[in-house]
Amino acid sequence: MKKVIKTDEEWQALLDHKQFMVTRRNFTEPPYSNEFALSEKEGVYSCACCGEPLFDSTAKFEHKCGWPCFFSPLKAEAIGEAQDDSHGLQRTQVVCNCCDANLGHVFEDGPEPTGLRYCINSLALSFEEREDAPVQQAGGVKGWQPEQPAEKGGCGSGSCGCK
Repeated sequence: MKKVIKTDEEWQALLDHKQFMVTRRNFTEPPYSNEFALSEKEGVYSCACCGEPLFDSTAKFEHKCGWPCFFSPLKAEAIGEAQDDSHGLQRTQVVCNCCDANLGHVFEDGPEPTGLRYCINSLALSFEEREDAPVQQAGGVKGWQPEQPAEKGGCGSGSCGCK
């Protein structure tokens, strides 16, 4: 995998302000304020910064935490991990191995077969829908909004592991 390296000025020209703050400054978008948390479309989620394919919709599941969640990456080498001790919490940050973009966090409370939950910021992703995908009916908790707004680095309710 070829490494993508850009200056902050180059990233700022490529990304909108919110994408820049999430992917390059490690901010977290508020839960349910994003494009992909409740999406049921079939396709591939890629890094919003460099376009590296990261997750397939077949690994996406509803965790009701407000962010898109996946139980495994498309390919293991696409995702890197780093210890995140910010905000007095001990979490595992996930980054794009191609451009080092902050993607979100991984937790050990996901479904089988991996038991992992990659909790990813929608602002860190782009999406390409499969053309041959069947149309699915909306369901689940669409439109649900948490009572407490999220703060930088966590959802505030503990549902994402931030406590």
